[in-house]
Amino acid sequence: MKAQRVTRTSSSGTPKELMLRTYQRAVFSTLFLGYACYTYNRKSVSYAMPTLLASGLITTATVGAITSCQNTAYAISKFLGGVLSDRISARVLFAMGLALSGGSTLLFSRTEDARLWALLWFANGFAQGAGWPACAKLLKKWFSPANFGTWWSVLTASSNVSGTASPLIAAYVIVHHGWSASLILAGLVSIMMAGVSLVALVDDPAHAHLPDPTASSRPSPPTKPKQDKGVTTNNTNMTVKDLARSPFLWVVSVSYMVVFCSKTALSDWGQIYLIEELGRSQMQASSFTSAIETGGFIGGILAGVITDKMARRLRIVGNVRLMVAAGFMVACAVGLHLLCYLLSPQSSQLLVSAVGVLLGASMFGPISIYGIVASESFPAHLSGTAHAVVALAANVGAVVAGWPLSWVARTYSWNGVFLLLEILAASSVLLILVSRRIHITLKAKEQ
Repeated sequence: MKAQRVTRTSSSGTPKELMLRTYQRAVFSTLFLGYACYTYNRKSVSYAMPTLLASGLITTATVGAITSCQNTAYAISKFLGGVLSDRISARVLFAMGLALSGGSTLLFSRTEDARLWALLWFANGFAQGAGWPACAKLLKKWFSPANFGTWWSVLTASSNVSGTASPLIAAYVIVHHGWSASLILAGLVSIMMAGVSLVALVDDPAHAHLPDPTASSRPSPPTKPKQDKGVTTNNTNMTVKDLARSPFLWVVSVSYMVVFCSKTALSDWGQIYLIEELGRSQMQASSFTSAIETGGFIGGILAGVITDKMARRLRIVGNVRLMVAAGFMVACAVGLHLLCYLLSPQSSQLLVSAVGVLLGASMFGPISIYGIVASESFPAHLSGTAHAVVALAANVGAVVAGWPLSWVARTYSWNGVFLLLEILAASSVLLILVSRRIHITLKAKEQ
C-alpha cells in the first residue's frame, strides 16, 4: 500500500504541486466569472435603453451622452488600472472595480434624472477599467509562460460568453419585472462577485507558500544572444522611461489600435451598413452581429492555443505571437474586402453570417495576442504599465471608430469606411513584418 501511494504521488506531482493546481483552478475560475460579471454590468444599461426610449424617460441625444461618458471614463481608467496593477494588490483592484461598478448600476436603477445617469455611468466606466489589468497581472503570476497565451485567450472568451447570455437574461427580466429590476440584478451580481473575488483570489503563489509556476519555464542563463532572434527585455532594472522609449511597444500599440478600431466599427456600424446599404432587416443585421461574436469566441481561443504551440516549436526572426497576429490581420483584410465587394442585397443570410464569423475570428484573435505580447514581453514590475499603454492605444482606436468614421461614411460611403479599414489592416501587417528585427523575443527562444 505504501509503495502504491508513493507511485501515485510521483505520477501526479508533489503535494505542493497538487495544491498549486487547485489554487490555479480557483484563481482562473474566479477571474473568468468575475470578468463575465464586469461585461454584464458594463452593458446592462444598453440592454435597458430600448425600454427607456419607448417610455420617454430618455432621448437619443441623452443615450449618446451617457454612452460617451462611460467610454471616455473606461479609456482613462483602463490605462490607470494598468499602472495601478504594478503598485497595489491585483486582487483588491479586481474586487474594488466589481464593487464600484455594481454600486453605480444599483444607483442608476433608483433615479430617473438624466444628469445623474450620465454621472453614474461615467463612474461605472471608471470602475470598469480595473478589471482586465488585474486579470493580466494575476494570470502572469499564476501560470507558466509556456501556456500563458492559452489561459489568456480562454479568459478573454468570458466576455463573449457574457455577451451571448446577458442580453437574454436582461430581456427576460425587463419583460417580466421592468428595466430597473434588470439593472438591480446586474449590480447585485457584481457586488456579490466582488466578495467572492476577495476570498478566492491570491496575488502571488508565494503568499500561499506555493512554488512559482513560472520557474519551470525559466531557462538557464543563455550564452551571447543571436542577433536574428530579436531584442530581449527581461531586465529588472528597466524603468518606465525605458518602456516609453521601446519601439516594440509602439509597434504593438499601433497594431492594437488598428484592429480595435475595426472591431468597434463593425460592432457599432455593421448593422447600419447592412440595413441602409444592403436592405437587410433588423433581425438579419442582428444575426450578423451575433456571427461576429461567435467568430470572436473561436478566434480568441484559437489565437492563444496556436501561439503557445508555435512559440515552443518555432525559431524565427521576430516575435512568434506577432507573426501569428499578422496572419489573422491578413484574414481581417480579406473579410473587410468581402464585406464591401462580395455581399449584396441578393446575398444569402448564410453567406452574410459566414463573413461575420470570419471577421469576428480574425479581429478577436489579434486583440487577444496583442494583450498577451504586451504583458509577457516586459519585466514583471512593468507588465501592467505596458499593457495599460497598448490598451490606451486600443481605446483611441475605439474613439476613432465613432464620430470620425461616421464623418467618412457621410462624406464618401459605408464602402469607403470599410475600404479604409481594409487598408489599415493591411498596413499593420506590413508594420509587423518590416519591424521584425526590433521584436522582443523571450530568452527561452534564444538557447
